[in-house]
Amino acid sequence: MKNFMGKNVLVTGGSRGIGAATVELFAQLGANVSFNYYQNKQAAENLGDKLKELPGKRYTQACDVSDIDQVKTFINNTIKNLGSIDILINNAGIWDYGAIETMTSENWHRTMKVNLDSVFYFTKYIVQHMRKEKIAGRIIHVASTAGQRGEAFHSHYAASKGAIISFTKSLAAELGPLGITVNCVAPGWVDTDMSSQALQEEGDKILATIPLGRIPTPSEIAGPIVFLASEWATAITGEILNVNAGSVLCG
Repeated sequence: MKNFMGKNVLVTGGSRGIGAATVELFAQLGANVSFNYYQNKQAAENLGDKLKELPGKRYTQACDVSDIDQVKTFINNTIKNLGSIDILINNAGIWDYGAIETMTSENWHRTMKVNLDSVFYFTKYIVQHMRKEKIAGRIIHVASTAGQRGEAFHSHYAASKGAIISFTKSLAAELGPLGITVNCVAPGWVDTDMSSQALQEEGDKILATIPLGRIPTPSEIAGPIVFLASEWATAITGEILNVNAGSVLCG
């Protein structure tokens, strides 16, 4: 993989899971990386300590990605500390149970704010920055197989991820003339804190739906994300890259 020396990357939800693996891989390849955490400051500090010996700058701060003012502050601080933003990874998200008959409006709106509104906020303000600085940037959203096939008892989550897929395709056409590519990685089950309880309770049932017969790791999602940001993917835009061990086979 070509290195990312001199490139500045912002990863939302970068302190754990897929986000942390993505931050680490970009750092290993020489990038300057900024990432936020929500409440788990210790996880962010642990990741920072892990990356201390790697080249490049680091910046992290607490940020509720559903709060537009906090998002603006985080973006501005990232630009001050790194100099610019060349690559945006919209990774932050939540996933919880929600049967439609008992789902509250608060639960629905919280999922939409974190999973979807945050993607709009970060993309809007970072595209403004890229246009102003004439940066041929890279934007990669993290969606889900749930956004392609739906997910029973998680309709709010699936709806938010399906919207991200449509958002990706729309922006690819809109931002292509600026030299900005917009793509999406759609994981299936991944071995993270967010999915740990479900995997413990229904692991055998879940594995039976996966042709490769195992649950992908966060680093196996980070690799495709970084690929889409690399010089090897300069002609790819509007693409939904499925990374799910074969659990959803899309044409």
